[in-house]
Amino acid sequence: MTVSPVSKQAPESRNLANKNIFEDPAIAAAAQNDPFARWMSKNWKVVAVMLVAVAVSMIGYNQYTSIAAQKKAEATESLNEIQSSYDELVAKEGALAALQTEKNAATDAKVKEDTQKKIDESQKEISSLRDKLVLMTDALVGPKPFNLLASMYKGLMFAQTKEFDKAQAVLAQVSWETVGKPNSPERMSAELVTFAIARSLLDSQSHVVFARDQLTGLAERGTFAAVQAGNAVRLVAQTDAEKQKANEIATSLISRFPAQMRFISGMNSEER
Repeated sequence: MTVSPVSKQAPESRNLANKNIFEDPAIAAAAQNDPFARWMSKNWKVVAVMLVAVAVSMIGYNQYTSIAAQKKAEATESLNEIQSSYDELVAKEGALAALQTEKNAATDAKVKEDTQKKIDESQKEISSLRDKLVLMTDALVGPKPFNLLASMYKGLMFAQTKEFDKAQAVLAQVSWETVGKPNSPERMSAELVTFAIARSLLDSQSHVVFARDQLTGLAERGTFAAVQAGNAVRLVAQTDAEKQKANEIATSLISRFPAQMRFISGMNSEER
């Protein structure tokens, strides 16, 4: 998706950016007592990718079956290719992490050397795929909402590679509320991508406030990612005011989505 410039953050800034907010003892303790919170903390990224893939497939189906305009058909195809390339990037980065684990566990020098060669090759493939994604998203300039979704996918890629400043910049420029109509597949995709980016930004101390605001907006006004966003808001609430706000959001979500009550964290059984 041009090669992204190397981050010029100071070492101290990088250390802060790499600090996962869920390592905070108070938040970790709260999550330990909540099975859903533990599951979401471990599996949110996989769930988000799967749901976004479904949403984009729905967009493609709707556009190909109801819109004959060639330009929109081409945009749909490009967006599907972007989504497919992003899934490939996630898979390759997972494979790279496995190779690095394998190298660290190896005791034989030859095995370490061979694994390092595989790591080098994998890193080249990932870099090439990232360049391809940037080019594809930049090339999809219209029509709406395809250009907006393409831009959001670029932000999703930056979040995946922990380029938090770039991910935040994309999310600040494109609001999920401007993508498609309420309850449309386009809006579904925008909400889920926003959730995935904002959730990743919680791992960066410098972007926690921005991420919490984005998640709060999703929880209060969203439809497809509201419950997930509300749970994330609860998990990062630290002050009494933040916890009260999180409980208010949980109460509202239970009222709006009663069928999803068992997935909504933050309210005890008596309050429900």
